[in-house]
Amino acid sequence: MNIRDFFLKEKDLRMIWEILSAGSSGKEDRKSYTSHKSYLAGAAHFFPYSFKKSLTRYIENVDTVLLEGPLDENNMNRVVEQGTKGNTNPALEKALDDSTIKEINMLEYNVTTSSYVGTYLQTFGRSHENSLFELVKNQRPWMAFFNIWFYYREKKGWRYKMDLDALKVAEKLGKEIHFLEKIEEQIEALNGIPVDRIANFLKKIDKWDWHTQRYVKYYLRGDIDGLLSGANDFPTYCESIIDKRDPILYERMKPFLEKGNTLAVVGITHIKGIRERLLADGFTMQKKY
Repeated sequence: MNIRDFFLKEKDLRMIWEILSAGSSGKEDRKSYTSHKSYLAGAAHFFPYSFKKSLTRYIENVDTVLLEGPLDENNMNRVVEQGTKGNTNPALEKALDDSTIKEINMLEYNVTTSSYVGTYLQTFGRSHENSLFELVKNQRPWMAFFNIWFYYREKKGWRYKMDLDALKVAEKLGKEIHFLEKIEEQIEALNGIPVDRIANFLKKIDKWDWHTQRYVKYYLRGDIDGLLSGANDFPTYCESIIDKRDPILYERMKPFLEKGNTLAVVGITHIKGIRERLLADGFTMQKKY
């Protein structure tokens, strides 16, 4: 490993599966087998390590790359606009006790302005005189949570964005790119996250170090069962984000997987539901590691 790789904190991607379309036995000649083969990657949307080299290796060998939703600046600004446009429901603040709010406000002010979080905080008019919770409490509950959560994770060095890396690599290599959802659908799903789930996770802020260390350990191992066994408390592990979207994501990626030569990159928590549907429809799914 050279010195540049050390500072990039590059890791091999193990949360990835090889998919063979229904009717492919895997016994065809190499050319036919390759044409039917696709890959499904479970994305860590933010992570303290990069998987860019692994992504490049897979993307080089496919024709099409699928991503959950658009990642361009205009669409990201729409998410920010919807999330910060004033929330008339004070349920989140009412659900939190003073000690939790104090813990939130104790987070250090050391995010970079080049990050999503830094951009958000610039939008909020962040200053050392403002407490973090004071600045986010009037946002929609999901946006308030994500700003606090992103702020915490960036402080811990979670600066790598797997979906964005996949998009940039695919664009550079001239691959066909499709998004499985529109930004309006994603915002609607975010609006459906129950406030009590958000509040309960914020109340466990003193356990976030344990939560993130555990997540990193299982993700790097490629152990999806171990990772998901600790995901129940996370706010987005809910019907609006998982149960309602899994069938939509699957049905929209299915034609590409049937055709082959595709890499689909979706959030790791969607893999279980997508896997069940793949197997029911006759696909085969094999772990790469």
